[in-house]
Amino acid sequence: MGIFDWLRPPPALDAQTGALIGRAVATVDPLLKSVGGHERTLAAPVRHAFDYCERVALAIPGPFPISRAAFASDPLVHALFGSADDVEQMLARSQCVRDYLAGHAVVPPGQCCALLGMRRHVTAGFGSRLAGEIIIRDEPQQTLSFADHTLAEPSPDLDGAHRRLAEAMFDGLLKGFVAHVDEVRDEKQELRDEQAIARAHARSEGPESHTRRMAELQERLRKTVDALQPGRLIETLAAYLAAPEASLRLDPVKLAVDRFGIIVNPEDPRADTLRFVELTTRDLRRWVVMTVRIDREEARAAVERFDEQRRYIVI
Repeated sequence: MGIFDWLRPPPALDAQTGALIGRAVATVDPLLKSVGGHERTLAAPVRHAFDYCERVALAIPGPFPISRAAFASDPLVHALFGSADDVEQMLARSQCVRDYLAGHAVVPPGQCCALLGMRRHVTAGFGSRLAGEIIIRDEPQQTLSFADHTLAEPSPDLDGAHRRLAEAMFDGLLKGFVAHVDEVRDEKQELRDEQAIARAHARSEGPESHTRRMAELQERLRKTVDALQPGRLIETLAAYLAAPEASLRLDPVKLAVDRFGIIVNPEDPRADTLRFVELTTRDLRRWVVMTVRIDREEARAAVERFDEQRRYIVI
């Protein structure tokens, strides 16, 4: 690179990267805009983090049809819900489904796509098993079940769902960073409170016995205050977004279950092999996630039936 290359101004940001930087700054702290060169510092990390979110969104399996008929025919859907009625109840109670239908005065025929998330539970217990002509009783068993089914980011097609998922994941990364900043701010306030208490003790008992403690608190408070300065926050945010894998990842899961949800040996002739993924976020909570297809007319009918039943209960 020659000397004239160094003198040239840096290339202009593309519109999407500029918008992502603006999104990050607005979410974390608008004061970050006051830091000179913040766009140049954040450009590559922000681009890397969003590209990673896009790859994660595309890696989520699906789309799987979710309906009463799928509950009867698809072993995975059968394992996800306790009954076909539970499928309908999920559709009827989902606020995002209601919002999506309300946004379309006339619901067109066909399907829409969305993200389905839920918690996986494995319960230990005892049960019976048929081995040939012998019934084995009180055998330790593990039962697979799913709870907290949540639909999110409904879109007319799969490409739209992936795009909205990537944006939601990027926003989730930013919220994770904001949670970290809030923890540092809380720590700063706690240190100030401890410092005030130490000073009060020093006044009443003499400074000699509290000198070391006050010096330690002062140094910790100095580092905490420095960490919250806009310039340092920019550096920390850039490092955080440059390594999104630490805060967002997908892990594959493979289990064999029978039609009653009992986890069995994969060689068992009754076994259905289930393959899905779990999404782990910064707070280490794990969600089973997949993209699903929902029949818009079936969803509309489920919402209407649920509202009608609720109306009669209220009356």
